[in-house]
Amino acid sequence: MEDRIYLNLKRNEKNIPIVFVERIEKIREYILSFNCSNLVIFTDRLVYRLYKDFIDSLQHSYLYLFDKGEESKSIESYLKAIDYLLDRNVDRRALFIAIGGGVVGDVVGFIASTYKRGVRLIHIPTTLLSMVDSSIGGKTGINYKSYKNQIGTFYQPEMIIICPQFLGTLPKSEVLSGFGEIIKYGFTLDKSILDIKDRFEKDVFEIFQDKILAMQLIKKSINCKVKVVEKDEKESFLREILNFGHTVGHALETYYNYYFSHGIFVILGMVAEMILSNILFNFDLSNLDFLIRILEKNSIKLPQRFEKSQIISIMKYDKKNISSSIRIVLLKDVCDYVLGYEINEDILYEALDKFEKIVLS
Repeated sequence: MEDRIYLNLKRNEKNIPIVFVERIEKIREYILSFNCSNLVIFTDRLVYRLYKDFIDSLQHSYLYLFDKGEESKSIESYLKAIDYLLDRNVDRRALFIAIGGGVVGDVVGFIASTYKRGVRLIHIPTTLLSMVDSSIGGKTGINYKSYKNQIGTFYQPEMIIICPQFLGTLPKSEVLSGFGEIIKYGFTLDKSILDIKDRFEKDVFEIFQDKILAMQLIKKSINCKVKVVEKDEKESFLREILNFGHTVGHALETYYNYYFSHGIFVILGMVAEMILSNILFNFDLSNLDFLIRILEKNSIKLPQRFEKSQIISIMKYDKKNISSSIRIVLLKDVCDYVLGYEINEDILYEALDKFEKIVLS
């Protein structure tokens, strides 16, 4: 199954291979083909427990373990890792390997981009979400106070290695989280992803036991992201399309203190932003039925009502905003999008009121 998709970045004449391997054991060959002074593995405690034999087989110089969860994306966690590297005199000819989900990938990317002004990096995503989204495109970041990804860089890895064998140990919530990002691509960039909606509405976990279908969805999603990043590496405008569902989704994620995994909040965010799209552009709300059925089938319901003014206040810190204007990606139709639309707060209140009635009823 070993094949590749290339992310071609003309700005710095860099072609980043996204390599697909069928078995975890094959990854070792790619890692050991790189010359480096030190091989530093970063992962979290859960991934290490699940894949200890594989990780230890990589003949690492150092192994750094994060605690599982969003808390590892803090400034304190970042500085602790920097201290670890400095205490061991790791030099800039080292190779960093990030093995894990989006949290590990984001914080290790930030470490790699800032330590000694840049150290080579390889991503090995272990969650569906990180395979189809966060490991690709070079975004790094840590959270600050209660705000997501407010400190970060764009920093491209040397390679990304995708192995669907990792999906076998994911809990259903993490499969559903990655599924949220795949659906996003279907509504914004590739209608063909939605052609198999009937299968989506079955058990999500079951869908990703089908290795052929799983790889089709992963590759379609990666191709969507690659095409956007190649045109707009640093999110000057077009890359904002990848944030559909994220403006409201991130605000809910912060408000509810990461009660669900990220991709589930993206699904909820898409519901809210489709309602906004309907109010402003007459977007067909029958598209919501699909998302609502997924939420209902998987018993996804917000734990309690939210304060609309607080959600809007959090949204004002979104990275896409200019000054105090709240800018959101909206849809006129499936794959017909409007980037950076400045939203009036009264309309936001109206949309959030309708959203609340749908998701809490």
